[in-house]
Amino acid sequence: MNTNELHPNVQRFKDFVDEHPQVKEQIRKNHKLIQSYYEKWMILGADDPFWGSLPEVKKASSSSKKDWLKQLSALMEDLDWEEVSRHMDELNGALGQFQQFLSKAKKDSNKDRRELEYPYY
Repeated sequence: MNTNELHPNVQRFKDFVDEHPQVKEQIRKNHKLIQSYYEKWMILGADDPFWGSLPEVKKASSSSKKDWLKQLSALMEDLDWEEVSRHMDELNGALGQFQQFLSKAKKDSNKDRRELEYPYY
C-alpha cells in the first residue's frame, strides 16, 4: 500500500461521512468525535438508526448572505468619509500628544534618577 493511500475501511468511512452531512457537521464542530464515530460506524454499520438521530444540518441560505452584503454596502454608502478622515486625524493628534507626554515623563524620570545618583556633587 502506498503511503498516500488510506486503509480501505478508513476510505469507506470517509465516503460515508461525505454522504451524511449531519455526521460531517458534528465532526467539524468537535474533532474529538471522529474516533468514536468511526468506532460506531465499524460496530453498528452505516444503516443504524443512530446516524438518523443526529441533528440536521442548518443550511445557510444564499439569500441571507446576499442580505448581509446589501446591508454592508448600504452602510458603506451612508458613511461620511470626510468625517471618518477628520476623526482619524484627531485620533492621530491625540496619540502624538500622548507620545510626547510619555517621552517627556521618561526624560524627567531619568533626570531625577541622575540627580539622586550623585546627590553630593
